[in-house]
Amino acid sequence: MDNALLITELLDRLSALLGFRISLELLLAVLALVWGAGWFVIRLRKRRTRRLHARQRARVVAELLRNAIDQRSTMEIAFCSEEMHGRKLTAPCSSVEKGTVTVDVTEVEHALDTWTGEPVEVSFKLDYKETSNFYRFDSQILGMRTGHGMAFLDLELPPYIHPVQKRNYKRINPMPSHILGMGLWALDPTQPLPMDSTSLGCAALSYRPGKLTQCSLLNLSAGGMRMGVPQALLQQFPASLTLQSQLLCLLLLRSPDSDHPMPFWLVCTVVSLGEDLEDESTIIIGVKFKVWSLSEVGSSDIFWFPAGKSEEVPPLASWVLRHQLEQNKRRE
Repeated sequence: MDNALLITELLDRLSALLGFRISLELLLAVLALVWGAGWFVIRLRKRRTRRLHARQRARVVAELLRNAIDQRSTMEIAFCSEEMHGRKLTAPCSSVEKGTVTVDVTEVEHALDTWTGEPVEVSFKLDYKETSNFYRFDSQILGMRTGHGMAFLDLELPPYIHPVQKRNYKRINPMPSHILGMGLWALDPTQPLPMDSTSLGCAALSYRPGKLTQCSLLNLSAGGMRMGVPQALLQQFPASLTLQSQLLCLLLLRSPDSDHPMPFWLVCTVVSLGEDLEDESTIIIGVKFKVWSLSEVGSSDIFWFPAGKSEEVPPLASWVLRHQLEQNKRRE
């Protein structure tokens, strides 16, 4: 039976089932409509996720810059254009308003209003009771204002502020109360990534506070994490774990703004494996994130985003910074 006959028979059966005649054109139109509606819903959810991430980043940026103003932190401003490359100036941050960061350049010699439009990289330090943290952001000069013997330089408010240290990303030891759960699955890199969490089955290794500890989160950054797993359990893992192995991780973190969970789905590449120097029965696994998703609570849908050139998870970077700020406040 050729394809034309198969299609005709299928249409006849559908027509008999529904009680009215279905043409091939109608069937194709319905399929196209369903596909279009599905595509629209996915785009809408991705757009809403991006807006949520942008709001989270904006809160982190505002809090860091408010701390900089409170501490009268010195901003080191480095010019990035070819004409101005290598030139730097330092000035304290004086105010943050909608879309603008203002620095006081009254004490800077030869500050010029011709700098408007110049791209700059800004670095600053925040001091806490037991530590100092360094940050940077990219911006451009919006203009210069003078009056009453004062001079101010307006910079474009950045969408994101990067932590700066020897490592690529700020690494923290999360407070146990902020880790709501974790699950690990072996991942076959030749297979497509799951788009629905209900298709995964039970995790091979799990952590549930007060109930089950088959793995533990030792530290976390925007680009990766280190976990501890007992050797006996690791030997029962569905796939042999080696460098460059792929893992799927569900990491449930407590939202910094509420007690609600933030379900991060993370595709991880193993970059280090070794015994714990203090406990030989535990294996320390270091991973970096390659693909990620932040799901809505109660939803089984997984919408994947690549880590990109920066190899970081933006909403996780915001969470790490917020968590670090909370830890520093508790130490004060």
